[in-house]
Amino acid sequence: MGQVSAEKTPTRGELRRQAMLDAASELFLEKGYERTSLSDIVCRSKGSRSTLYEQFGGKEGLLRAMIEQATAVTWQALNSNTFADLGSEEGLCALGICFVHAALAPQSVAVFRVLAAESERVPEVARLFFELGPRSSERILAERFANSALVRDGFASPEQLARVFLGSLLGVLHARRVLGLSVVLDEAEMESHVRVAVRVFLDGVGCCRA
Repeated sequence: MGQVSAEKTPTRGELRRQAMLDAASELFLEKGYERTSLSDIVCRSKGSRSTLYEQFGGKEGLLRAMIEQATAVTWQALNSNTFADLGSEEGLCALGICFVHAALAPQSVAVFRVLAAESERVPEVARLFFELGPRSSERILAERFANSALVRDGFASPEQLARVFLGSLLGVLHARRVLGLSVVLDEAEMESHVRVAVRVFLDGVGCCRA
């Protein structure tokens, strides 16, 4: 028997759904969330209004789907058993590299730009992003830290450790990418950046590095 391909071919429905997500992402960046109409999205995606409502329920549903898609890789990284030993330098470095790649990916940055521009006019959009993005990442990592050697009585909660660690990984790198300033790191530079952040974090927590 021949080998079965590991990648499933997208169905027509999945392709139409992705076309609408891509169109919405482009238009939200070009015109803003509030000024983009459903007709704009339907026209750009060459789809239909009935398909849009069936798949997403409306414009906010599209934005929610964009956020979920952009953050899916991050969730997978933070939940992966590949990074089981989060009390060691190597375990945290592996997770950190995967997290930074996901956070600086073009789709993630595009969603962040849209939400940063619209948060004052549409506060529910900002809350949606915070819950599905940063807050969810922090919560997932805190749950994993709670079962690691990083938590010591009286020093810091798992939530505090997660917040500090994730912040140290992104910092100026994320700000530069969102502002459209060039941030091009090869794999060696990425590993060096993450390893410095991990070592400072572990030294501060007081754990022995593996």
